[in-house]
Amino acid sequence: MITNLDEIEDSALSLDRISQARLVDKLLKSVHGKIDSKIQQAWIKEVQKRKEALDSGEASLHPAAEVMKEARKFIRR
Repeated sequence: MITNLDEIEDSALSLDRISQARLVDKLLKSVHGKIDSKIQQAWIKEVQKRKEALDSGEASLHPAAEVMKEARKFIRR
């Protein structure tokens, strides 16, 4: 069994993306505990709503740097 953190990290990073995602999910659950299914469903609905808004053109994406620059201008007013 691998017990050295560096070895564990190296092994985890060598996994394919799906396996990495599964590992991340398990680790987060071990840290944060069980996820409330009502909250999880609410987030899934919100993500779907935002995706639909993007797909329809109702909403658009902007680079984070641009958003932060505009927010700083707004705060300075």
